[in-house]
Amino acid sequence: MKTKIIVLLSVCILGLSGYMLYDSLNTEMSETEVKTQFTDLKSEYHYIQKDLELAVSDIHFNSKEIVAQKQKIEKLINKNNVTQEELMEAKKIMGTLSKTILKNYKEKVIVLEDEKLKLLSEKDKIVIEVSKLQDKVNDLDEKIIKEKKISERKDQLITYASKLSLSNFKLNSFKVRSSGKEIQTDKAYRIDRIKVNFDINENILAPSGQKILFMVIKNPKSETVTFSNRPSGVFFVNNKKIIFSDKVEINYANGKEQTLEFVWDNEDFSRGDYVMEVYEKTKQGAFLIGKVTKNFRVT
Repeated sequence: MKTKIIVLLSVCILGLSGYMLYDSLNTEMSETEVKTQFTDLKSEYHYIQKDLELAVSDIHFNSKEIVAQKQKIEKLINKNNVTQEELMEAKKIMGTLSKTILKNYKEKVIVLEDEKLKLLSEKDKIVIEVSKLQDKVNDLDEKIIKEKKISERKDQLITYASKLSLSNFKLNSFKVRSSGKEIQTDKAYRIDRIKVNFDINENILAPSGQKILFMVIKNPKSETVTFSNRPSGVFFVNNKKIIFSDKVEINYANGKEQTLEFVWDNEDFSRGDYVMEVYEKTKQGAFLIGKVTKNFRVT
């Protein structure tokens, strides 16, 4: 509908222009009117000069014809005085050139519209591709996270399964005579020495080699007992600092049960429950592998 209206208006404008031109050609004009219209024509020509240059350089147009028309009108407008006939000729040429410029702009608009549609189409394709790639990235991220969790869980299970375990865990206390003879006793004031015995159970998943064990002995006040002739220090379990009473290294043989004994002397034992804990140091941290409680009596 819009196209029909534009075509109708164009026909009307061209018809009106033709009538005005015909009327002008058949109506005598005064010298003043000729000069006035000629001055207006010059201004109009200067206004469209740049557009003419663009039209001449456009490969879609007959540049030779445009140049010829351009030269004709320039020859006329460079005159100081023109006749009514020359003015009418100049107007005809201006009309032709104006149509050429309009056509040039219309074709450029069509080209730009086509390019715009192509770019929008390419943009839509790119958006779709980016969306697909993002979905793939999201799927890959989820897969990586899932595999990482599985790997971490696997490592945790392997670590848990390969850690050492203890059995026959015993904590015994003794009075040591001047002769060196040990007499077993549970009376706190008489205790000079404590011994710890335990078996390291068979575990085919635990690798052979040097193992570090942290020994933690706590008195009835939950204070760590230390010994003057043994190294003491700290280690961490789940970011919690723990003071150890002793640190020992053992040579573990894969798949074989081992029996170990450790001895500590201390001149000051009080009555109450003493707790003995054993931790194994691993690459993933320290793990509790054994615990025993011993009560030291008053009498």
